[in-house]
Amino acid sequence: MESRERIKSELEIKERILKQLEGVYKTSRDGFQKKRVLKEIEEIKSTIKNLKGKLVIRSFEDDLEEEEEVEEEQPASILSFIEVFPFRNDSRDREIDAVISYMIFYEENYLPILCEYYIKLDFNHSIKRDMFYPRFMEIKKILKEYNYELDILNREEYNSIAFYRDKSIVHKIRHRYLLSLDKYFKDLRSFLDILIDDYKTSGNIVLNPHGILSLSEFERNRRLDGYMVIDCLSELHAFSVEFIRFLGMPNF
Repeated sequence: MESRERIKSELEIKERILKQLEGVYKTSRDGFQKKRVLKEIEEIKSTIKNLKGKLVIRSFEDDLEEEEEVEEEQPASILSFIEVFPFRNDSRDREIDAVISYMIFYEENYLPILCEYYIKLDFNHSIKRDMFYPRFMEIKKILKEYNYELDILNREEYNSIAFYRDKSIVHKIRHRYLLSLDKYFKDLRSFLDILIDDYKTSGNIVLNPHGILSLSEFERNRRLDGYMVIDCLSELHAFSVEFIRFLGMPNF
């Protein structure tokens, strides 16, 4: 596996080449040359984007390895057990591939239990709990928008449209999607902190902390079937912490 330093070095080289090509494109009066250089610019931008994604993944893996060296008995990472796959056939963005894979896992395994049927809370916290499902559905709409813009830019039948569109739109939607997820999981982490801390002090916010989850036969993913409610909350909290760390977004 490539080291972080090697990826950084390659990225710096590609960025210098990009600047040179952009300079040639701006100053050239030769139409044929401009067309050829423009193609090279698009190819190198794609390479840079891919390298940045690889750098994020490599940096995250390096950070995890450093943490394991500091503390030998770390609990197993939940994210490390989740298979990452391209969310599109033409996907070249490893970070987005990972994020969407993690979100599919979250939606299939954790989101269904955030309801009164499985986790019974007092009135005020029940209202807060029930907001996480619709909020997640709203974030999925941003992903749908992102996917649509990628269709326009990447598929042959949209080439004539893509030529006239501002390609920064895709990057803006991508950033909005990641920011929304970061805010969502930071709110979820804070909410779970309250529930778990209250349980540790013998509080009564969680009304069935020792209840055993018996998942409905209609639930396809049964990872948490047979778990105690408090253990489910603890695992969901661990997932949220890991995912926030993976995103690496600043606090606002």
